[in-house]
Formats: sequence, structure tokens, C-alpha cells
Amino acid sequence: NRTYRLFMKDLNELRREIDGIDRELVKLFEKRMEVSAQIGAYKASRGMPVLDAAREEEKLAAVRALASSGKNADYVEQLFRDIFVISRSAQNRDTAEATSR
Repeated sequence: NRTYRLFMKDLNELRREIDGIDRELVKLFEKRMEVSAQIGAYKASRGMPVLDAAREEEKLAAVRALASSGKNADYVEQLFRDIFVISRSAQNRDTAEATSR
């Protein structure tokens, strides 16, 4: 039926938009991981721990404030908590690889 076809067209357009956003997110994530690796190398060269809990809490407050709505703030915080876990994991891996050489 015509209504269904119109809905599907809109759904497909929305999915293409999501696909474009995802491409941008991946590029930004990879750029962030590159900088995070540099931070990890800096910390490792100075004997600093990977985890800086105070810095992470500051960042979480800052990104929550960037959310355009209160309903998204919790999701933004969770996203960044996950990003921090991934970043720390990569920094720990890189540090372990560097020390095993």
C-alpha cells in the first residue's frame, strides 16, 4: 500500500542518514584513539598511571554539559564512560607491548 511505501522510503532515508553519521563517528573515534595513544605514550615515558580518575570525572561533567537536552546527558555520559574504558585498554596494551620489546 502507498502509505507503507512512503514510510519505507522515509525509513530508508533515515537509515542512510544514520550511516553517514556513523561514518563520521568512526573517523572521529579513530582520531580520538590516535591522540589517546599519544597521551598513553607520554604517561608511560614518565611513569604515570594510565587512569586519571579526577580527569575522567571532569571530562564526564563537561560532556554531560554539552548534551543538548537533559534526557541525553545520561546517554552521553555512558558513551564517554565506554570510550574511556576502551582508551585505557588500548593505552595499557600499548604500554605492555612497548615494555616487552
